[in-house]
Amino acid sequence: MKLYIKVNDIHTLKNFDELLQAHASRFEPLISPAMHPKYKHYYYAIKEIQNNQHYFYDERELKKVIKGVYFGNSYCEHLLPSPLDIAKAYSYFNDTHHNFVFVFPPIGEHKMEEAKEILEELKQLDIKEVVVNDFGMLQLAKDEFKVILGINFTKTIKNAFLDAKESLEVSSKQLVNQKNLTTHLEFEIDFVREFYKSMGISRVSIENKPYDMSFLEKKPLFYADIYYPNSTISYSRACDIAGIYNDKQTYFPAKSCQKYCAKTSLEFEHSKVLNLYQEYNTIYKPHLRLELPESVYKNKRNRLVWEIF
Repeated sequence: MKLYIKVNDIHTLKNFDELLQAHASRFEPLISPAMHPKYKHYYYAIKEIQNNQHYFYDERELKKVIKGVYFGNSYCEHLLPSPLDIAKAYSYFNDTHHNFVFVFPPIGEHKMEEAKEILEELKQLDIKEVVVNDFGMLQLAKDEFKVILGINFTKTIKNAFLDAKESLEVSSKQLVNQKNLTTHLEFEIDFVREFYKSMGISRVSIENKPYDMSFLEKKPLFYADIYYPNSTISYSRACDIAGIYNDKQTYFPAKSCQKYCAKTSLEFEHSKVLNLYQEYNTIYKPHLRLELPESVYKNKRNRLVWEIF
């Protein structure tokens, strides 16, 4: 397995070196119940990756283990970087000999022309791999890029309260049914893999959850990008953060957005939703334990995609 990082925007990139292992010890004295969950998750994620560094067959410091970067937000089309920011990011990582993968969010009709301009910029930069999260971008990109299916293609039913501190009144049968619904992906079906394989696709994104990933050993073969440490409980075109600033409970930024999320994130205080927080248009919940099957991490074509903020 190879270790990649995911950088959502150019601002994170500017602080890239400060966010890696050599500086993680600075966070430890600051850890407290009052700290925002995403910062705590960042610190604990580093510790968990260190404890499982045998996944990558490389015992050097994490900065030297990283093979590449995924650049771009996966969930909101209003956070598409400009072609200039893409060029800057590519230049930075190309100079450090990292593989560069661009990530598209789901793209609607108002952002399609902007997405097409980005595809042209990616071709000019000779970027080979792109992550897509909808069928429209898949159709646009599949003939000229190596396409990776994003998280949007492996969505499953999730229970945000399954690990709640307070006991929940559910029967053992309900728990078994819930497990069956939340641990299986449609990629277990041969026909589904054959459908995507016919378009030249052989890599799919999966969140770090206890999914049955035995299908990765079956033909037609697929490789996995395991996103770590967060899973997404909810995301949509309706943005709660934008709604707060516009005094609307359900707010749909269409053609443009003020990007209030650049200065705001929401933390949920209720005990049953402990560790949930919202950033961008997305509600995140961490799954910090790394317990990947040996067959997954021993395959050097699979990737752990570590999202740092």
